[in-house]
Amino acid sequence: MNHAETMGARLRALRRAKGLVQAAAAEAIGISRNHLTEIENGKDPGFQTFCALADFYQVSMDYLYRGVPSPNTSAQTLDNAEEAAWLGIWRDMNEKQRRMALALIRAAIDTDAA
Repeated sequence: MNHAETMGARLRALRRAKGLVQAAAAEAIGISRNHLTEIENGKDPGFQTFCALADFYQVSMDYLYRGVPSPNTSAQTLDNAEEAAWLGIWRDMNEKQRRMALALIRAAIDTDAA
């Protein structure tokens, strides 16, 4: 795990992994885009916003703040913000979407291996 990575960098990676621009993420969280920009650049979000961010991205507050995976999640699964974002996206999918995503990933891997 990259302990030098900042909370702002983790938030930015989580947002990008969800394919969101700042305005969309900020609206979903209930803050202004300018405030989200400040947070991604290192400003303390305040406790309520911090909790809302962790809930929105489906990561633990410990992961968000310190980059430490939650105890009930293996360290390998949440090795970095991108992997945490993938897990969040996976959890947002229904079963049909998960099967389609896996088929696309397997096809991409098979294409690269050929």
